[in-house]
Amino acid sequence: MTINTPDTGTGTGVTRVRAAKHTAESRVTLAHIMSEHDTNLYGTIHGGVVMKLIDDAAAAAAGRHADGPAVTVSVDRMSFLAPVRAGDLLSAHAELERAGRTSMTVAVRVTAERWNASGPTAEVATGRLTFVAIDAEGRPRPVPPLVVEEAPGHGDG
Repeated sequence: MTINTPDTGTGTGVTRVRAAKHTAESRVTLAHIMSEHDTNLYGTIHGGVVMKLIDDAAAAAAGRHADGPAVTVSVDRMSFLAPVRAGDLLSAHAELERAGRTSMTVAVRVTAERWNASGPTAEVATGRLTFVAIDAEGRPRPVPPLVVEEAPGHGDG
């Protein structure tokens, strides 16, 4: 699937054709082992550490979709569902939900498991962030359309 887009400032008046991208093309998972220096006064991992992991994963997904730089313009939602402890392996799973003309909405789900044992994972946080793709001068630039598909492990099976 392709769409025609107007010239975006080159002055040539040439129409460019951009191919739509599937959600799987920009899906990202970032993992990090939490340590003692990540803890707050209560002995659990500081929420800001989790927020940074969420923003990093979302930025990578947005940048992949945009084929270049994308900056965070808003944190639409952030939920902390369970405490995280030092020694937990956090995995932030990011996926585009929507692509507009220059902006993208990215959903992130964070899971935790012990770093040194296989076992159950628990969902500990979720986030939804909006990004805007930018050019070399920092101006918003168009992004490809998004073809939304069901994420692995979701749906009727």
